[in-house]
Amino acid sequence: MAKLPDGVHIMRVVNYLRRSREDADRERRTGEDTIALQKDLMDRVLHEYGLPYDQLIEIGSGERIDTRPVFSQLLREVADNRYNCIAVKEISRLTRGDFRDYGLVYELLRQKRIFILTPYRLYDPKNANDLRQIRFELFLSREEFETIRERMQGAKYAYARSGKFMGSTPALGYAANPSTQRLMIQEPEADIVRLIFELYANGRYAKEMSYRAIATYLTELGIPSPTQLTHWNAQTVKAILQNRVYLGEIHYSTCTSYATKRLAKPAEEWIVVPEAHPPIISEALFFTVQQKIAERAKPSTPGNRQTSELAGIVRCNRCNCRMVRHVSKGTTSKKNGEKKVRVKEMLICPTKGCACTSYRDVERLLLEALRSIPLPEGGQHWQHFLRTYRAQLEESPQQPMEERRQRYLQQQRKRLQEQLEAIYRNFELGIYSEHEFSHRKQSVEQERQLLEEKLVSLKTADMDEDAPAKSHDGTERQPVWSPEIENATLLSLYRSLAYAPAQNRLLRFLIDSASLSVIRKGKRGKPAVLELAISFRPSELTTTHFPL
Repeated sequence: MAKLPDGVHIMRVVNYLRRSREDADRERRTGEDTIALQKDLMDRVLHEYGLPYDQLIEIGSGERIDTRPVFSQLLREVADNRYNCIAVKEISRLTRGDFRDYGLVYELLRQKRIFILTPYRLYDPKNANDLRQIRFELFLSREEFETIRERMQGAKYAYARSGKFMGSTPALGYAANPSTQRLMIQEPEADIVRLIFELYANGRYAKEMSYRAIATYLTELGIPSPTQLTHWNAQTVKAILQNRVYLGEIHYSTCTSYATKRLAKPAEEWIVVPEAHPPIISEALFFTVQQKIAERAKPSTPGNRQTSELAGIVRCNRCNCRMVRHVSKGTTSKKNGEKKVRVKEMLICPTKGCACTSYRDVERLLLEALRSIPLPEGGQHWQHFLRTYRAQLEESPQQPMEERRQRYLQQQRKRLQEQLEAIYRNFELGIYSEHEFSHRKQSVEQERQLLEEKLVSLKTADMDEDAPAKSHDGTERQPVWSPEIENATLLSLYRSLAYAPAQNRLLRFLIDSASLSVIRKGKRGKPAVLELAISFRPSELTTTHFPL
């Protein structure tokens, strides 16, 4: 049995095991369990000294101490005098972090006189030579780590500049080709990306769609999100719409990591490679979408609700927040006992303490502004708006979208059928037990049943496509375009649309901003006193104040 040097008194040892990056590479090559090998080695070393010890195993690997919870726990227990010796295969296993981590470990070892036991020697911080060696080992391990990282990063930069994909997960609609390391289009996911861009650029049924509305629509279609969740969110849709990878570009080294934060780099430091892979979206459609995103915000309305006339237009003059429509319903009883449903529409500011007023009073103010301003005569932007708007109304993108959804569901049906055949084949070959076969078969059949229900509901919707479209209150929706529109006044044009989303789209084309001041709230018998400051978009229309 090995003896400790004179003057060394070890009370309790903690054996710290951690898989290094080299160990991880070795496991991938050979399949060996390096943690088990490391444990056997250190058990033999500690057995030779006859020392009692506890064992801590760090499963993950991290550069910084705060990303290694087990080692952080070890340092706390050492600081609390629970241990006075750390057994480790190499000193470099303690830390390869920055100089702050380096200093933290070094000062703790020195001040508490924490011995370090390796298979080769015992380090005593009270010994000047041992302390110098500890400093050298910690410094050398950090420099070695930086050298390896720089070499690996340089190789990644070179691959990225050649157009190869160096990220972890490809964007929705793409898959990484294992032989070329380049992105290739993955159907039917690419169809989902095309659908998202077309919905944002063209809308549905003359109604523009926000990120939130598109997310609602995709969720209702039963399309899984990029992370395979059943629900989409607005931020995911926004990220897809702004991702230039769909133009065929590779963007690499756009962020830098500092501690636990990711900071964006200046655009001139990015690695950008055009035409690195096949594009999913055309340049014309992509830049149309970016232009719409750059414009002022669209009203965030779920896809299963109707946009109101003033959505996203009116701001509170007091706090500059967007005011929103709020509808409440109540019943009143007449003397004869008959009940009458009363609908109250209010335009409210979400900021606490700000005023609210009648929604229709504000709309009347705005209509007075339209009445007093002549129709733009031959303006380029106005004519472009009329042409674009008419084309979008006459050529609804709904049908190709439904065709895409049906094609996507058919492909999913084919995938499930192939999966079911593979399950039967593996059971016949004896790869699956009877229990595993039953479990997997039941899971796939349940998924297939849900898919069939979606296909049936889609066919039912197709059979009803010739029925008149209904608005949110169940009434038949009026046509939103007529030949007289091109020669109408702004007020008559607004009224002729007779469809809230279409009216909202017209107002947002004409109005840059509208600020509402509630001078006096309305009371019984006394109407509210309001002032609406409107700034119109076309240069020939000026900022105007309309009191009520």
